[in-house]
Amino acid sequence: MKAKHSDPKRASSLPEIPLPFLGRLIHPLIRERRSLAGALSWMGLGILFFFIFIAVFAPLLVPFSQTQPFASPVLQAPSLQHLMGTDNVGRDVLSRVIWGARTSLEIMAIGVLIALAVGFPVGLLSGYVGGKIDRLLVLIMDSIYAFPGLLLAALIAAVIGRGVFNIGIAITVIYIPLYFRVTRSQTLSVREEPYVEAARALGAKSHTVMFSYIAHSAIIAIPVIFSLSSADAILTAAGLSYLGLGLEVDTPGDWGRDLSDAQSFIGVGIWWMSVFPGLMIVILTVGLSFLGEGLNDIINPILRKERS
Repeated sequence: MKAKHSDPKRASSLPEIPLPFLGRLIHPLIRERRSLAGALSWMGLGILFFFIFIAVFAPLLVPFSQTQPFASPVLQAPSLQHLMGTDNVGRDVLSRVIWGARTSLEIMAIGVLIALAVGFPVGLLSGYVGGKIDRLLVLIMDSIYAFPGLLLAALIAAVIGRGVFNIGIAITVIYIPLYFRVTRSQTLSVREEPYVEAARALGAKSHTVMFSYIAHSAIIAIPVIFSLSSADAILTAAGLSYLGLGLEVDTPGDWGRDLSDAQSFIGVGIWWMSVFPGLMIVILTVGLSFLGEGLNDIINPILRKERS
């Protein structure tokens, strides 16, 4: 009887995987488009796509070069020639804002994607295997999670140096425990489902059960965490640059550094150097937060039941 259960020829009779991930995400999003949660989600997507567009086409959209300081009059107020004015070294603020979108999205993508690539499989393994491995991983991740995020990123950035990739890596360390905790929690609840038990009983190997059955169900919570952690990554990257631990001085656009450079001019009425970069940070983070909160309300069955 045991040999029959472990027979590899029975692989074709393994239980069917639940509804595909994209269908479980897109169908509710389309169905709830007229609700408050749907409106927030689509508004957040629109803002995100707008920033992706200006980031991709930044070289074509910038009206002035960012590599030549003092190419324009310094501290010039917004005008028809310079729609957002110029900064203290004669650089066009609009051009820096556009380039800043590309820089911020690059750092965000590096930080959250690597964190997802590490935190998700480790959380999956920890929740499925359990035992001493689970306790050890939980101890490590909780220790990192308890450390203040910006301070930890600043310490790492101070060690590994500046640059888009280095700052992305510094931010990655903050969010690995977040993805780990969410994935582990989902795995602990999904691994006892009947279709997972059936797969094990029919002889499916551990890695098959984890990545073909449990991961398929656990990943549904990731889009929400991804959106919210992306918003926080934008703020963290700006905070590091504001503290002088971010990108190099000659970076074409860096919202955090622009805010740092502008702080000494606010008291003398030079408002445009800080308002426009700060506004971009606010709009992008609010858009990502809208997306995350909307998806959470749509995907989470408990919240959906309460709303109905």
